[in-house]
Amino acid sequence: MKSAPVDFVALALLSSASAIVGNTRWTVPWDGWKEPPVIWGMLVGDPSSGKSPALDAVLDPIREIDNALGAQYQTERQEWSDKDEVAKLILSKWKADAKVAIQDGDTPRMKPAEADAGAPPVRGRVRITDATTEKVGELLRDGWRGLLLSRDELSGWLGSMDRYSGGGDRPFWLEAFGGRSYSVDRKNSPEPIIVDHLSVSILGGTQPDKLDSLLVRSDDDGLLARFMVVFPEPAPMRRPAATLDTAKVLAAMERLRALEPAVDDQGNKRPFFLHLQEPAQVALHEFRLQCAAWEAEASGLMKSHVGKLPGLSVRVATVLALMDSVAVGEEPVTSISAAHMGRACHYVGEHLRRHAYRAYGAASQPQELRAASRVAEIIQREGLRQVSTRDIQRRGLVGLQSAKEIGPAFAALESAAWISAIQQPAGPGRPSKIYAVNPRLEGMK
Repeated sequence: MKSAPVDFVALALLSSASAIVGNTRWTVPWDGWKEPPVIWGMLVGDPSSGKSPALDAVLDPIREIDNALGAQYQTERQEWSDKDEVAKLILSKWKADAKVAIQDGDTPRMKPAEADAGAPPVRGRVRITDATTEKVGELLRDGWRGLLLSRDELSGWLGSMDRYSGGGDRPFWLEAFGGRSYSVDRKNSPEPIIVDHLSVSILGGTQPDKLDSLLVRSDDDGLLARFMVVFPEPAPMRRPAATLDTAKVLAAMERLRALEPAVDDQGNKRPFFLHLQEPAQVALHEFRLQCAAWEAEASGLMKSHVGKLPGLSVRVATVLALMDSVAVGEEPVTSISAAHMGRACHYVGEHLRRHAYRAYGAASQPQELRAASRVAEIIQREGLRQVSTRDIQRRGLVGLQSAKEIGPAFAALESAAWISAIQQPAGPGRPSKIYAVNPRLEGMK
């Protein structure tokens, strides 16, 4: 895996699988509460941290499924086109015969069923990389199941949303997390696109400085808080000791793709509802109490994110339970056990919450403390013995590009005894300030 952290692979797998399951399965923790399995995953790391290899390893099987659906569509489209050509001939002959019959005072015969080839086939889709909300609405209306939006870089996509121009795209994507019914207005048609279940899973990566910039200028409308985030320490460079078995992943994804939805009394598709077993309900309730305690201590975007952890745990439990069953060739589960609920609560609450705090929690700090934290990470990661303003400037990081931005960060680190200024000999020009790093920090990595 080119030294990709396992956290990247795990969250990418969960997000992708959630899109494959889509609207075929929803979970009901108890009456009045329904959760679709939609998971938004964000991988945070520097350019060389292994995000792309992790994404490729998981998305390659998804591409194969998409390619197979495309080939199937081409075959079905050709068969329909042949049938449509014949239908047009039959229809033309029927119209001519009907015209003669009317002229002769006779009753025309009924239009034959063969005169209509029916609706053309719809191309199945699993994954998109970019599309207008109108196009996404069309794909979900026609495909019903759900979609995966995958982006190598999420910050550009998120930052491009204008929340205030006629509503922009943000309301659409906020709804895409909940899977509820939604209507999309079309520019060139008075009729809106009606989507039964607006369900889109999202997966992609971003760099820490781009996320910092996004967090600083973002309004807390809940969009960013919906993402589950992994922000691991960089994995050491070494030869891969193991690789992801993409053939096994593909087989599991195809089994998930074979899941069928339920049907209501009118013959319309609807999600098959998985219910929590009683011990699983107990585990979830205990987790909700713990989340309430965490939420009381949090602030800003992190507070909003913690408030969504119970619902996220239900979604993760759903995907874990279904993945476990298809991975060993068993029949898909029809309820959620305490074991799966417990695993999900631990993963979301104990593991991912810490990653989210690293990514989101700093957004509530003053700018100088956020900047100091970034400089401290650089010092520790690179094992620096000395550091200067120019050392930080040349990295081109958002919020650390000028002496005016870097100065307060160095002052905060100096106050915390991380660094101390080195006296420079007098000379022509303004000397660059150089700081010595506290040698005691070596054991704090």
